[in-house]
Amino acid sequence: MPLYDFRCPEGDVFEAFFTMQEKPDTVSCPQCGKDAASLMPAVGPSQGKSAQMRFLDATKATADQPEVVNSLSGTRTAKRQPTAITTNPLHQKLPKP
Repeated sequence: MPLYDFRCPEGDVFEAFFTMQEKPDTVSCPQCGKDAASLMPAVGPSQGKSAQMRFLDATKATADQPEVVNSLSGTRTAKRQPTAITTNPLHQKLPKP
């Protein structure tokens, strides 16, 4: 069973066990009895130089400083080559696209 953290309006933080299906959004605080909201768990890659961490850093960098495209490049901008016509009679039996 997972352990969840909850924080009451008074600032007290406590933990409680619930199944994933039964986890409530609020529970009563054992200290003051007020409704305590569940906290967002801090989950993420733990190694600073892992591939996941590098990916997250690169994603954050592109959100603030996106690459600017000034022109189109590649073979798609070149003129399209005409389709070659074959004279082989066996090719006529092949299905047409």
